[in-house]
Amino acid sequence: MLLTRSDFVASLNALRASTDSEERAIGENFSFEENVSDVRRDDFEAYPGSADLREAADGYFRGSVQGIVRGHIPSTFVPSLNDIALLPPTVEPTQKIVRLERIDALISSEPDLGFARLSAALLARPRDDDTLTAFVNLFAIFPGERPAFVAFKAELEPDLKEQDWLTRVIDRIGLYHYFPIEDGQTYSFALMEYTAAEVFSHARPKGLNRPFALATVLECRNNPAFFPVPRGAASGFTVDLSPGPPPSSTVREVLHVRLDYGKQHVLRFGQLPGPAAKPDLAGSRARHLAGLRAATGRDDFGT
Repeated sequence: MLLTRSDFVASLNALRASTDSEERAIGENFSFEENVSDVRRDDFEAYPGSADLREAADGYFRGSVQGIVRGHIPSTFVPSLNDIALLPPTVEPTQKIVRLERIDALISSEPDLGFARLSAALLARPRDDDTLTAFVNLFAIFPGERPAFVAFKAELEPDLKEQDWLTRVIDRIGLYHYFPIEDGQTYSFALMEYTAAEVFSHARPKGLNRPFALATVLECRNNPAFFPVPRGAASGFTVDLSPGPPPSSTVREVLHVRLDYGKQHVLRFGQLPGPAAKPDLAGSRARHLAGLRAATGRDDFGT
């Protein structure tokens, strides 16, 4: 992403030169990004906000991507702004999609829907649909139309079969901000499942026939575990945060328009207690870049 504003360039250079691994990673993401068109870059640079690149990106996300009202069309899905990052409408409709939602803030707004009650509702036979409906309805309190980062379920099936599936999934899809690093912290999660066909059906009334997109640095919300992909890639790829050698397979990552959940979309609940060791961000990113270069044949990517 070739920035043209001198204050943004100075901010980027400071990030790239930082000794802090998170700041340096955010700077690298802006430098490596190839799927933000010049038109969208200009739209970002003209957006009112801070001279600090991270603050400006956060403001652009909240105003132009997420928006502040329901019914907003994110700039992510506007072809005139983001055509090169939009995927063609050929995503297989029957593919199962999963998204991991951290739900602590959500259920704190409704004291009657504690984690224990939600878990019991899901395990009950028959399921307690009234409780699950009340839970998914809470997602409507979020403003705007924030796009969803998702993965395809088939690529996480081996991890979902394990007892420690939650930790494995958090590692595999690079959810760096989902580690409770303090003693006494416990984070709660819901794993949601639906099909690509449901996303298409939800997007059609909005006039969107390309509701899937590559995630770019303008959607990642300054997440240091996000990693751009070369121009022309068919999908993004999550940064695996687990220690050790590179994984034998990668997990594809895409964005789609916001989907209103139904009770049938709740697949699992899980909790992760702290303290959890913070992943080796620099090592994970280095392994990811090497794998990305090998997979795409772009040995110069990220230089």
